[in-house]
Amino acid sequence: MEPEERLAWLTSVLGPLDVADAGGGFLIGVSTDVPAAVSVGFSDVDSGLMVDGPDADSEQPTDVRCEIICAASGASPEQRAIAVARAWHALVDTNTPAQPETFLPGLVDDPALAIHHGLLREPQIFDRGTPMVTEPGRMTLLLELVLLTDGEYSIATEQGLDVLERRLRRRSTDLGDWNRD
Repeated sequence: MEPEERLAWLTSVLGPLDVADAGGGFLIGVSTDVPAAVSVGFSDVDSGLMVDGPDADSEQPTDVRCEIICAASGASPEQRAIAVARAWHALVDTNTPAQPETFLPGLVDDPALAIHHGLLREPQIFDRGTPMVTEPGRMTLLLELVLLTDGEYSIATEQGLDVLERRLRRRSTDLGDWNRD
């Protein structure tokens, strides 16, 4: 996808974006309509993820790429943008495929915040499923970055994500509140 097409797609999903370089050519868009920040170009990173072709007769696998989105009403636009930039750097620096259920320990080091660890997951912020764009041989979708407290991270890594998700639902935890206990 060309940069202009990528920006047009992300704008169609999130509304107007203020795009800035987060260092090293990593562009981050901050939505002016919703409390979200999104990578603008992470989909150029080939993490080796593939799915079978779009139909049973296709022998060519489809390359899967993503842009990282962080939606958090309890964080400032700058904090959301920094979290996305750090996730991008962490994934590239460790050559970790960006896919659901990927943990990014120690992603946030701000002592004023209760959250410190990242988790990538299928987005749960859109009413009509995960936004995606398909091109011949390639699929680009959004991958949500949520941030976890030390306690939530411990539960997820020691007991599993199902246990953590159940706990979060039971307690009606707002993952967008970065100062939660």
